[in-house]
Amino acid sequence: MNQFSQLPPQMSTFAPDVDWMYLFLFWLSVASFVAIVAVMVYFVFKYRRRPGVEAVPTGHGNTALELAWTFLPLIVLAFLFHEGFRVYVQESVPPENTVDIHVTGKQWSWEFTHSNGITETNEAKIPVHTPVRLIMSSSDVLHSFFVPDFRIKRDVVPGMYTTLWFEATALSTPERPVRVFCAEYCGALQGSTNGNDRNTNHSTMMADLHIIPQEEYATFLREGGGPPAECADAVDVNVCWGQYIYAHNGCSACHEINGEAGGHGPNWMGVFGEEIALEGGGSVTADDAYIKRSILDPSADVVSGFGNIMPPYRLRDQEIDAVIAFMRSLNAQ
Repeated sequence: MNQFSQLPPQMSTFAPDVDWMYLFLFWLSVASFVAIVAVMVYFVFKYRRRPGVEAVPTGHGNTALELAWTFLPLIVLAFLFHEGFRVYVQESVPPENTVDIHVTGKQWSWEFTHSNGITETNEAKIPVHTPVRLIMSSSDVLHSFFVPDFRIKRDVVPGMYTTLWFEATALSTPERPVRVFCAEYCGALQGSTNGNDRNTNHSTMMADLHIIPQEEYATFLREGGGPPAECADAVDVNVCWGQYIYAHNGCSACHEINGEAGGHGPNWMGVFGEEIALEGGGSVTADDAYIKRSILDPSADVVSGFGNIMPPYRLRDQEIDAVIAFMRSLNAQ
């Protein structure tokens, strides 16, 4: 943890400079407050009203004192501007050897697309001690990509690209990944019964950055990613992986898994293999092909009674297979 308990851990090359500026401003404010209050108390005591003492003017001003309290703050402000602008330029101009990752913000999830074409949703692998540039856009409304541990934040705007870069300085752990937040209010799912779950509204629109060694990231780019570490010892890795995707990709915002009606989307319990009525007539069997199609193109077959509100998810075949395995497991419960 950071040596100052009120600040998050310093996990990027920018963090020490940002923290130094914050602490300088904090203690400058404390010192200024104490000095001003001390002078006020002194003057209140010195020039208090006393019986038999007539108030008289204290003089016609002090030119040296007035120049001091005018120009000394200007020097401090100029110093703060110089330091702030230096850090701003450093954060705005990435080096030439960056690893580029494309980020898409949408209600209410983050998608990360690596140079090998693999897309991760609400989590991403990041190489340590490597400059990483994020090329960001929004598919719907205004979002803001905020990583407190890195001390970086940038708006993600529909219809345009914004960029930021960073260099992680330490590895994360499975128990404590580097957390991404949305710092711009981007709405909430009205009437959701799972409003406090991950990635179901603005306040829970989060992603986990897993800071890994450079060699491990190179292997990921070459071979692709697998199940999360939480599923390493699971009895059925695919079922565990599918449940992880359900919990972390915002599926729980609309799809219940308890067999009860009332969600914004079809309940997953007992649905696999069943015949499902579609909007506009007709039906379809909820088999592997249908589930894969519904994930990649939700508007293809809209279930009767539910609107077409689900966005498409760019999951890999292995991840889709894991989701299907999890849905199959719900039939046995």
